[in-house]
Amino acid sequence: MNVALVTGAYKGLGLEWCRQLGRDGYTVVLTARRMEKAAAAAQQLVDEGLTVVPKVLDVVDEGNMARLATDIGGVYGKLDVLINNAGINAKDDPDPAVVARNAKLSELDPEQVLRHVRINSVAPALMVKHFRSLLAKAQRPLVVSISSWLGSISIKKTNLANYSYSTSKAALNMMNRAVAIEVKGDGIIALVVNPGWVVTDMGGQRATLTPEQSVRGVIDNVLRRVTIEDSGSFYQWDGTPHPW
Repeated sequence: MNVALVTGAYKGLGLEWCRQLGRDGYTVVLTARRMEKAAAAAQQLVDEGLTVVPKVLDVVDEGNMARLATDIGGVYGKLDVLINNAGINAKDDPDPAVVARNAKLSELDPEQVLRHVRINSVAPALMVKHFRSLLAKAQRPLVVSISSWLGSISIKKTNLANYSYSTSKAALNMMNRAVAIEVKGDGIIALVVNPGWVVTDMGGQRATLTPEQSVRGVIDNVLRRVTIEDSGSFYQWDGTPHPW
């Protein structure tokens, strides 16, 4: 039995990751900050005939991570795939003042930047910290952290500032590269992936990819093809290398 864990999974891209991994035969641990949301989302997939288990996980609570790792270890004894999907983007905040504190240099709020970095950059590394021993017990362990084209420094040539989100995704890319180097000896493949412009609450309705297209693309073109030598890489959803 293969086991996968997805963070931030009660809707959008995270929910689709659970669906596609479930269809591929994984037992999926679907996590959300609130149990009622996790349970409702999991039930939706169970009704589709998939094996999905809801769990509470707040990625800013390291104690919660540790407890969940102990729980999963006790039940399954290993973890084959970890999808670090949970993240925030202040551009979606209904309060224009909050958006401005993340997107305008004149109003930039360091606490807002640090909040994004903690959730989008540091939390994925901490997940590997706590699940490393379970991942190491899998035959071909994979960690996929969802990044963004906005985290690419080399292609940053527009005035789409979004300081907090862009900085946090660039930091995620470096955090993953560092993690990948350290866990390579355990046989753990750790990658960052740009999912593309996806129709979700974050991506909006004008996006060019459905969640199914994005996730299935990553599974078929990245997860199934990479080796330990590819660990630390940054990929597009279609399997092509993404510029740093």
